[in-house]
Amino acid sequence: MGGWGTGSFENDDAQDFLEQLKSLGIDDLRPILARAADQEDYLEAPESSVAVVAAEVVAALVAAKGGGSSSPPQIMDWISKNQAAVPADLVDLARRAVARVRTNSELKDLWLEAEGLNEWSAELRDLEGRLDV
Repeated sequence: MGGWGTGSFENDDAQDFLEQLKSLGIDDLRPILARAADQEDYLEAPESSVAVVAAEVVAALVAAKGGGSSSPPQIMDWISKNQAAVPADLVDLARRAVARVRTNSELKDLWLEAEGLNEWSAELRDLEGRLDV
């Protein structure tokens, strides 16, 4: 994984997913988040990064409903094209996926080894807070 920061969008897997986002609909986010939230297997770094970005999309939908978001342009373009409502179960799924990535994933282990775990965890806690509706 090419990573350059602790933020949700600061790695190659996240950037790749942002590029793919334009071809996805809201229902395409559900299996990504469900896999991260519910699978029993070890959650690898690439799928963890993609799940975090999918959760960021959900958080941006929540923020857009409230009138504002500071998300990357790819997400804002996606929201304007999809004009999707925010299903409550999708918000819950996103929250659980982020919690799983933050507590039990290869991405967490990599940040622990790189001694950036506290900063990375704070970023994910912020995301979890933005998913509280």
